[in-house]
Amino acid sequence: MFRKVTSFLILLAAASIVACLSVQAQQSTPGQYVEPALEYDGGWSMIVIPDPQAYTRYGRNHGIYDLMTAWVAESVEKLNIKEVVCVGDLVESNNLQYPDGKFANQTSKQMWEMTSRAFSRLDGVCQYIVTTGNHDYGPYIYPDGNHYGTRSSLNRETQFNDYFPIDRNPLWKESLVETFENAYGYKSLENAAYQIEGTDGQRVLLVVVEFAPREEALAWAKSVFERPENQDAFGILVTHSYLRPYTKDCQRDPKEGYGLNEAGGCAGEQIWEKLVYPTANIRMVLCGHHSTADNMDGCTGFRVDANAAGKSVSQLLCDMQAMGGGWEGNGGDGWLQILEFSKDMKKCKLRTFSPLFAISPVTREHAWYTAEKQNFEFDIE
Repeated sequence: MFRKVTSFLILLAAASIVACLSVQAQQSTPGQYVEPALEYDGGWSMIVIPDPQAYTRYGRNHGIYDLMTAWVAESVEKLNIKEVVCVGDLVESNNLQYPDGKFANQTSKQMWEMTSRAFSRLDGVCQYIVTTGNHDYGPYIYPDGNHYGTRSSLNRETQFNDYFPIDRNPLWKESLVETFENAYGYKSLENAAYQIEGTDGQRVLLVVVEFAPREEALAWAKSVFERPENQDAFGILVTHSYLRPYTKDCQRDPKEGYGLNEAGGCAGEQIWEKLVYPTANIRMVLCGHHSTADNMDGCTGFRVDANAAGKSVSQLLCDMQAMGGGWEGNGGDGWLQILEFSKDMKKCKLRTFSPLFAISPVTREHAWYTAEKQNFEFDIE
């Protein structure tokens, strides 16, 4: 029932294009528009969708979110998209009393319905992974009765499982390997393992862990990667908070001050030390969480480190939610990242693209973010 894109939402998206153009024109070098296409012979793509919380925060931004997933659905065959990864913060607030009239004009229920509708376009169309972020957790009613929406992750209560149950996408029957218990003993997609195949049949194992993962979740993820049947797989870890942006030297978060972290949830450096570094077949980490108002270098990050086995681990941050007018803007200008893997999976190209700007001949010259840090090739073998 969520599949219909209303004319109202399309008008919202069109209005956002006009509103963003003057800002975007200062942020990237315009050029002749080229439709997204595979650049490697026999390559395949993974789409990374940054934190969508600001698209859900205001009704005016919903159309951009709709447009992004609609573009993904239309591009599956052309770009040979084998996986879509959303790096968390699916909503602005999990608090049922949100908003307080200051931070947003959408209730928590409306936000969850919005993010669910956006991903409904991919159900039965392609594989996708959704990750929980700090804004997806928290009490339904804050203890002091005030400041709704200004705090998150005081506990692990979430509506995530109401909107993203294990059996939601029919294609997960082909890819979902297993799930692990959340903090309340319920097996859910908060911690889950998926498998897909590369162009030449390479096994790619993607494991997602909850925001501020508990020790138990990290231990489970490590056990999945290290099973004999998985040791030759190309491992990808997906979590929400892990890496800081270029403006912070791409450091892994040493600690964070959320309630869940204070209760024992692991931050980025702990995730590296306890899971990524000692696990030989984790070759890539994808995350979100950190963004900076209208500064793409403050919304993205990339670093490579050797793990204990001497293999390179590519670590990528993607969170453009503050692009397009800052924190109270349009939610991110529609930016997402296309990761294209070569047929032999020894190289990968990262490209930064906006379906929002690409939709109109007036703005499509700005649809590619061409700065070196957002558009490059790297070795993965």
